[in-house]
Amino acid sequence: MQQATTFERVRASEGTRGGRVRAHLRKNALPYLLILPSIVFLAAVEFYPLARGILEGFRYHNRVQPWATRYNGLDNFRKAYESHDVRLALRNSVVIVGGIVVASYLVGLVAGLILNQQALRFRNIYRALILIPWVTPPIAAYISWQWMLNDFGIVNRVLYHLGLVSEIEPIIFLGEPKLAVASVIMVGTWFRFPFMMITILAALSAIPDDLYEAAALDGANPIQSFRDITLPLIVPVSVIATLLQAIWTFNDFGLTYVLTGGGPANATLTLILLAYREAFQRPNIGFGTSLAIISMVLMLGLGAVYLRLQSRYSAPA
Repeated sequence: MQQATTFERVRASEGTRGGRVRAHLRKNALPYLLILPSIVFLAAVEFYPLARGILEGFRYHNRVQPWATRYNGLDNFRKAYESHDVRLALRNSVVIVGGIVVASYLVGLVAGLILNQQALRFRNIYRALILIPWVTPPIAAYISWQWMLNDFGIVNRVLYHLGLVSEIEPIIFLGEPKLAVASVIMVGTWFRFPFMMITILAALSAIPDDLYEAAALDGANPIQSFRDITLPLIVPVSVIATLLQAIWTFNDFGLTYVLTGGGPANATLTLILLAYREAFQRPNIGFGTSLAIISMVLMLGLGAVYLRLQSRYSAPA
């Protein structure tokens, strides 16, 4: 008897939930119909390609051998784990991304501190001019830098006129491994530091002047004020901006592709560039897609950290 009563209660609760769902759908039918085209569009341009891409990562798919296409489970990922090129590309990605993020943060911090000074004349003009790298189309910027850094580009011409290099022995910025990595980091820093400057400048503008005045009355010098007031108050914004910058830089395919093509000797080969090379230059679509999936998983991890930190810093005290 007790079991029957419990069963009837479960059926009644399911019926109640079903009734609430149907009532909700009837009440909000029009809003759902209005957003339906957007959902269909997103499914067509986002979710379907993503699902197909994930499926390709678990298949052997080579355009040279289309008849041999088959499901091969985790073989592509096992091959990636054992591949020297993948380990090299992942290491290069960490070095390049780390270098760009750290350098762009430091340059952005210095620029933000300078442009936050009330006594600086024409600071609004400087703020506008310093945004030029960030608003320049990336490919156009990278092509311009590739031209300036080549053997007979404007950088070597300026160094020649300054007497620092010989005209017949220019500095091969993009042809030597270490210089190529440094050049990629430098160009990436130039392109991305304005974002860091904007976020840091916004955080600096939100710090009350009373704190600095109180510190000055207590005898604090500018270095102590920066260490004890400025730095702690801009840490939340800095952490979030740094994580965003890392995600964007890791996914920046055009930077190394345009500047060096991954060379010389794979010194600037990143994981994103290797995935492109495997899928399109060596027509191994399955293996190239598995590398893209690995990149996606890594970025999802950083994205989860970003969301966690954002919720922590935005939570009310």
